[in-house]
Amino acid sequence: MFKIRSFIAVAFVLAAWSGQSFAKDDRWFFTAEEIADAYRYQQQFGARLRSPLQPQTCFEGKNDFVAAYQGKRFVAPCRFVGETIRQLRELLESGAAKYLFPLDVDSADLAVPADVYASKYRQVPREEIMPSLLGEPTLVAIYHTAVHLNPEVGNNGSDTNAWGKKRTVAGFYDGRPNQVMSPRSDGRVDHELEGLVRLGSFSMMGHFLGELAFVANDTVVTFDLSFDNDRAAATAEVVTLSAAVR
Repeated sequence: MFKIRSFIAVAFVLAAWSGQSFAKDDRWFFTAEEIADAYRYQQQFGARLRSPLQPQTCFEGKNDFVAAYQGKRFVAPCRFVGETIRQLRELLESGAAKYLFPLDVDSADLAVPADVYASKYRQVPREEIMPSLLGEPTLVAIYHTAVHLNPEVGNNGSDTNAWGKKRTVAGFYDGRPNQVMSPRSDGRVDHELEGLVRLGSFSMMGHFLGELAFVANDTVVTFDLSFDNDRAAATAEVVTLSAAVR
């Protein structure tokens, strides 16, 4: 529900500013300029995520912090936050993404290799998976970027070229750099990988009052991170993820 309200608010602002149809009357896609304007609004006036993580102890030399998921509090490793920030910084610096909000990238699926799922997580109750998952060394975050960017932007040879083409990125929690996945052969803008089981997700949203911050391309990015979103409550499902990310 929150995502729907946020999307409607962004669309309303764009309508007021542009005075014309979005991306040639396509209500799903937006131009690069429209997305930039919407993000600027979100940063200053948009809503924040509900129940954002507050890992302040991680910046005080501690190894753990108290996180929340579906109303339950648990101890989470600071390394998860540090690695996630590293992944997001790489996303922005590589050009795969530009903004942390719904029109570009605002969430990631959390998955593990199928054999790890079978040996460690298959029998774990759903409500206990997240606390265990965050310290899993084989954990992978799957980001879908440029979600609402007009596909034509990625083919026009401009400086947004990388942004429009790098639409699926795998982030690793073992120190490896992000991996951009190849576009689908059928021309679709999304891309699934093989051999991973999705166990959860997290959301992110740029906002000047955000609990977290990092510097990318000489710009300070402030944002919130949260495990509370509609998709995070879904049951485990096998997604098609390639052996390259295992």
